[in-house]
Amino acid sequence: MRKYETFFIVDPDLPDETNSVVDNKVQSIVSTNGGEVLTYTPWGKRKLAYPIRKRTRGLYVLMEYSGGPEMVAELERNLRIDERVLKFITVKLDERFDPEKERERRAAAAAAAAAAPVFSEEDEAAGKASLSEGDEEMPADFDEEEFPEGGEEDDEE
Repeated sequence: MRKYETFFIVDPDLPDETNSVVDNKVQSIVSTNGGEVLTYTPWGKRKLAYPIRKRTRGLYVLMEYSGGPEMVAELERNLRIDERVLKFITVKLDERFDPEKERERRAAAAAAAAAAPVFSEEDEAAGKASLSEGDEEMPADFDEEEFPEGGEEDDEE
């Protein structure tokens, strides 16, 4: 198996129901052709760098998945046919990919995130209050003589 990433842009003028149909269709193509969707992240509506099919905005979606090259060919064929998809690109991330190791890695990352200390709003406010306006912590090797307080050198005439 290989790991791929497909980034595609959907027509932003479509209703939410139609967008969910496109989402389900793309994910089902991967599943029915022996692949597995690892992440599916809609980035939201954004301005395009240049007009595509007379559109200046698009709904950006990033999907990571694993599968074989035949599955990628089928996915891209479907994306080309679907008029709701404005543009897409597929990138191969890993030549040899083990989905079981990926699940273990994600579980370990989730456990580490759960064990990380969580700061409350009070802790953040206390940290910000300790540095008053204009005061910054200076590095240990900072030389005040090299940089005078005013920040500008005197003009000598």
